[in-house]
Amino acid sequence: MPVPPADFWADCLRRALRRYDAGLLRQVAGRLIKPRNQWPVEELVERMAAATVNAPLIDRRLRDVSQAGRQLLAVIGHSRQPRWSLGNLVELACALGQQDGLKPIFELLEAGLMYPETGASTPGARLKNFEQWLGLAAGSSLAVFTPPLIADRARGEDLGLPECPGAVRVASAPLEADGLEWLLRLAVLWQRVAGAALRQTHGGEFFKRDLERLEQDALLNGPPADGPAEVPQAALLTVALAELEGVLERGDGELRAAKLPSPWDEGLLPSLESLWTALPQLCAWNPLDGWRASTEVGNPYPSACLLAFLLLAQLPDGKWTHPATVEAWIKERHPYWQGEEVRPSRLRAWMHTFLLGLAFPLRFAQAAKDADGEWLVRLSALGRWLLGLGKTPALETSYQQTLLVQPNLEIVAYRQGLTPPLIGRLARFATWKSLGAACILQLEPDSVYRALESGLTFETIVQALEQHGTRAIPGPVIESLRTWANKRDRISIYNSAALLEFGSPQDLHEALARGLPATRLSDRLAVVADDSAIDFRHFRLTGTRDYGLPPEKCVEVADDGVTLSIDLSRSDLLLETELPRFAELLDRPGTNGRREYRLTPKSLAAGKATGMGVPALESWFLQRTGQPLSPAARLLLTASESPPPVLRRRLVLHLATEELADGLMQWPETGGLIQERIGPAALAVTEENAEQLQQKMRTLGITPGRDGTIVTP
Repeated sequence: MPVPPADFWADCLRRALRRYDAGLLRQVAGRLIKPRNQWPVEELVERMAAATVNAPLIDRRLRDVSQAGRQLLAVIGHSRQPRWSLGNLVELACALGQQDGLKPIFELLEAGLMYPETGASTPGARLKNFEQWLGLAAGSSLAVFTPPLIADRARGEDLGLPECPGAVRVASAPLEADGLEWLLRLAVLWQRVAGAALRQTHGGEFFKRDLERLEQDALLNGPPADGPAEVPQAALLTVALAELEGVLERGDGELRAAKLPSPWDEGLLPSLESLWTALPQLCAWNPLDGWRASTEVGNPYPSACLLAFLLLAQLPDGKWTHPATVEAWIKERHPYWQGEEVRPSRLRAWMHTFLLGLAFPLRFAQAAKDADGEWLVRLSALGRWLLGLGKTPALETSYQQTLLVQPNLEIVAYRQGLTPPLIGRLARFATWKSLGAACILQLEPDSVYRALESGLTFETIVQALEQHGTRAIPGPVIESLRTWANKRDRISIYNSAALLEFGSPQDLHEALARGLPATRLSDRLAVVADDSAIDFRHFRLTGTRDYGLPPEKCVEVADDGVTLSIDLSRSDLLLETELPRFAELLDRPGTNGRREYRLTPKSLAAGKATGMGVPALESWFLQRTGQPLSPAARLLLTASESPPPVLRRRLVLHLATEELADGLMQWPETGGLIQERIGPAALAVTEENAEQLQQKMRTLGITPGRDGTIVTP
């Protein structure tokens, strides 16, 4: 989710302090607020929480810690993300020149300028010291957080970074993205998941069908409209960002669509700032491997990517550098890439992908080419501002009219006029069809119904199209929107109701004429809001249904295997929607007035086109008839897929015993003359081999009888 407000971190701080043992709490308080009295524990907690939002006091305490501690807090301030993995902070401390990366972290914890996350990994344990915290949470992912004001006040600390190596000048104009690429992909993903949730295993991997949905999605995996490089598994990167941004939420083993991020309503700058703060939390994807749901211990990319931005900030004005130069500098100093035990696969280049495939489309970096056509990078004005090193850039577009609504219900959205609020509004009532310089969306019944369910109205949808349209909305579009909105507005919701099914339209008409307090739903269905208003003495009930129970066995299969007879006393309304998918209703009434359906090649082909194949029909037959799929139905459904049959003329040799047939089949002299065995004592023989077989049999003393031992069928 986007970085929460200061109150959230104050509550986190109180929870962390309440897990401290009294001795540790007073030790940390002695460094942070220097109490002169023996205050109660709860008062100490409140005074320490108040101290973390006291700027003058924080400035004094920062002077009391070492330069290494201040540098680490400054890095957190540059990231704008208060929460960091402990391992990544250790890596950052080592990359900045510390031999022991844990030492400045422990110093900040003891000074009350940083706090450990103590969650499910340390249930009920009271911390007596921070070494104990490390031991209690061994094997789990450790994290710490710093109240935002502390990191902000430390941001001006010199990090001791050198001038960025490889600085060169270019003559060409710099390229800068519009920053919308990943916002658009998040909007597309939100629509996809709103239609069907993504299911995950306990290990974080997607089920095969959902993984294929993501990998085959052209919009989520297509190359960026204005990016110099692509990223591996772009759709899964979008999923990772969506979960961090709160676009998707996890529950019951699924990722479901949530609300679109609130920073989108505030404009492009807050939206991109929110994505910037998400990068240190991006663990399920990295620019070298792509998607890594089951991450191995140690993920250096959050710290290495922040180091890349900090190093680019050291470029002189007007200078550029190659991504490979930045990567080489990081690999020389980052502990993850140190030592001979680093696998060669881990040394493959990835900085080009990160800076030009992800940071550039997010507008964090600019790109240009050198004289040899190689890509160069530097920080954009937005990137410098996000690091806290520059003025607030002006990013908002001045284009108001950017939509072209066409009579075929397509919307052309010209990208130069799109903004995060408009992207969010369009995603709620129109389906994204393509992304590019001109994005295409389609107005559809389902997308409009979804918008109406979320609180939009016909008027607000039309207002959005008119406000941002380059011309008047075509009349057919207005009428389609009004029709869909009216259909939705006619929906009535009953908290509870009795649904009555009549045997014929005439029965329903007579019941309503006699004063039944019901609303007609169809020619045979009516609903009553309160069943206590029904005088059931005037009705002959043939059955009642509890739709919370499994489907009732209420269909009988005739001897022909294709005629289905409905037992009306046990059938339900769901059956009325199931049968028309693959069977045809017969005009004539069946036995005892039952309705009958017939399976035909045409009806089964139509059912197969809608997903009612052999597995689905087998399940339906077991549920509704209590029998397996009939052979006749299986024949009509699968006959066209079977190998073509062959009609042959052949002779049949009938023998007295099975032993004679076994011997003739096995003896080489006769076995090669027999086509196949078609019965215990019956053999098939071609006309060409019949005479030769008889001769062989005579040598054995077997003489064909006059009564036709060899019979032509």
